[in-house]
Amino acid sequence: MTPESEAKLLEFCVLQKGRFRYDDWLAFPHPDKDEMTAVCLFLAGVDWYCRRLDLREIAGRLRPGSPISYEKLMRLTRFDAARFSNLLRRAINRAAVAS
Repeated sequence: MTPESEAKLLEFCVLQKGRFRYDDWLAFPHPDKDEMTAVCLFLAGVDWYCRRLDLREIAGRLRPGSPISYEKLMRLTRFDAARFSNLLRRAINRAAVAS
């Protein structure tokens, strides 16, 4: 995952935290569906975001018919879950303070 890609996904996730819209996740024009799937699976596994079941379902719809383990997807996309979590939590907090 590139810094630019990560920044776009972080921005999108902050917006969705405040007003989750299922269809927006499927329509988000992110060029790498594996990265988007990795983010969905990651967020579906944490208790501080939202809509865990929806995010699991969205991940399945983004990658239909091609099961892949979470760990393999993380390696394939070079997704740093700890970094993403830290950056996203800070961005969510900043957005909440700014509101």
